[in-house]
Amino acid sequence: MKEQITGEIFSIQSLMDDLCRLGLETGMHVIIHSSYKSLGHVIGGPSAVLLALENVITGEGTILMPTFTEHLCDPSTEENGYPREYWQQVRDNLPIFEPDLTPTTKSIGIVPETFRKQNGVMRSSHPHLSFAAWGKFANEIVRDHSFHYALGEGSPIARLYELKSYILFLGAPHDSNTSLHLSEYRVPDSLKKPIRWDVCLEINGARTWTYYEDIENDCTIFPDILKDYRKANGTLCQGKVGKADSFLIPQPQLVDYGVEWLTQKRK
Repeated sequence: MKEQITGEIFSIQSLMDDLCRLGLETGMHVIIHSSYKSLGHVIGGPSAVLLALENVITGEGTILMPTFTEHLCDPSTEENGYPREYWQQVRDNLPIFEPDLTPTTKSIGIVPETFRKQNGVMRSSHPHLSFAAWGKFANEIVRDHSFHYALGEGSPIARLYELKSYILFLGAPHDSNTSLHLSEYRVPDSLKKPIRWDVCLEINGARTWTYYEDIENDCTIFPDILKDYRKANGTLCQGKVGKADSFLIPQPQLVDYGVEWLTQKRK
């Protein structure tokens, strides 16, 4: 028997009201990081959260969400947790990324997983670091997602930066702040560490293991960057959406601050 629902519950309209109080507006271009559980009980579930967001932003704006697929990384990577004796079996059988079929990694959350299935949502082609987008500039943002250096200048987050977009946190952990990866790419080259990621693709009709080049990212420092950004009086609107502690932040301003912060710390 399911546990009986108690306390305050939330609707599409109440979430819309909360989002508007937070500062979300029609026509904004926004990357969204969410924790569905933190919102409390929403009538209609994750789809109601999406409807609230889309009703406020409308088709004049754009919504972007990470739809990463780290479970398709090489089995030897720490994220996958396979014992060594399974590595070859996994490599021989790991599915190839398909934008319309491959689910997001569970840690990304149920809201992005629901979002990427919605009619009208477009998903970028990167096999590990894809994004899904809806709205006015969805196609422009996700097309031509670079295979190498996938969170840098050829990424959807760089296209959002050009649109003077916003970052919306809905109860999500601050280490999920994907836009700060763009800051990592924009520090001087001497402060970056190169890395190579193995990936399985279909090449000339054959299932083939290959690799892409990237830099070593570190999302564990993102909460510290955001904390110092707030101390420096960076623009940020804070409030509740449902029960979730939520923030709305101008993306270019935080990315630029992140470049300065990382440059000083890494030096």
